[in-house]
Amino acid sequence: MRKLALIALSLLLATGLLRAQVDSAGVAKTLALVDEYMLALEQETLDVKLSECDLLLETCTDSLLRQAVALKLYNHYADSRLMGDESVAVHLYDRWFAHGPVAFPSGEARSKARLFVEFNRSSLLGMPAPVLQMQGFDDEPVTVPQSSGRRSLLYFYDTGCSKCKLEVILLRSWLEEQPDELDLYALYVGSDRDAWKAFAADKLQVGNSRVRVLHAWDPELTSDFQRLYGILQTPRLFLVDTDGIIMGRRLSVDALRQLTQIETMDAELRDRNPVGAKLPSIRVEGVLRRPSGGADRKTLDLSTLRGRPAYLVFYSEGCNRCQEELPALARAMRCGSRSFEVNVDEILAEQPALAKELFDAFDLSELPHIIAVDRHGVITDRYLSFAGKE
Repeated sequence: MRKLALIALSLLLATGLLRAQVDSAGVAKTLALVDEYMLALEQETLDVKLSECDLLLETCTDSLLRQAVALKLYNHYADSRLMGDESVAVHLYDRWFAHGPVAFPSGEARSKARLFVEFNRSSLLGMPAPVLQMQGFDDEPVTVPQSSGRRSLLYFYDTGCSKCKLEVILLRSWLEEQPDELDLYALYVGSDRDAWKAFAADKLQVGNSRVRVLHAWDPELTSDFQRLYGILQTPRLFLVDTDGIIMGRRLSVDALRQLTQIETMDAELRDRNPVGAKLPSIRVEGVLRRPSGGADRKTLDLSTLRGRPAYLVFYSEGCNRCQEELPALARAMRCGSRSFEVNVDEILAEQPALAKELFDAFDLSELPHIIAVDRHGVITDRYLSFAGKE
């Protein structure tokens, strides 16, 4: 996907619009290309989106054009349907708007952006979950979330919220299915104690013994939960891992289900040929490369890749990261080691049955996948990276 993003950026640069003073027609043309650019970036990682947006804005030399592009980018990521894109909007605000070279078109727009950032900054994906001090049914202190070594699910709701009533039905169904231990923090955002207790008794009973339900509220708003978790409406659902890191924010139950299914798939992929396993007996065509610089294209039974330390490399021709890693690996190979490089694109196009066999045997969800093998054909390390380490 990043190759598409670079192509889109090349189109922008080729127009010359980013490096020149432009009229309103030129701005409109550039913003249309920016739409294509953002679409190409959609499936990229957060780090790529951050760096690519900065690169695009650094390339703009006309101040009015830079403002137009910056606003386009900010509004896109602030309103994005993709979880995690809020981080890009916060970064753009901090880097380019707050004290930087770009201004909002009005005080109202500036205030709206400041409010958005203030109510999102503390609970972005990958950040430690803010710890709240709230109260239970009998005013006993409740820490949210607790350091219990269990995953936590924070569910902010209101008793008068019709969407909360529907979502909690779906949530209870999902909780009943969970095979692992989990803490559900049912967090009431209102101030009616009787309504709260009645809702909890009627809607938030979970029969799964692996799920612990903790009820809490903060009618005086002393915990600052609204700002820390961006609770401007309900329901709001956050998933926090065992280390207290936010791994899902503003989730629906359907999105929560999809997120945990993806995690299960990732775990299954990583279980394929783990460290300590021997390479499977699969015949694959690739390039056997020696540290001396010699290389032969040959078909090799992977189980015979032994006799000296070696690297098994699965790569894609259209992958920028692969283009960085392969030369770096060649430079990093020690005397006596070698690599066997397999082009996954070729196998997918020409040998679908073999491709399925490889995908069943190895985690090829991200490329390149570089595997270290000892002289006995045993996997000693996986997911290696050499680029930038010379």
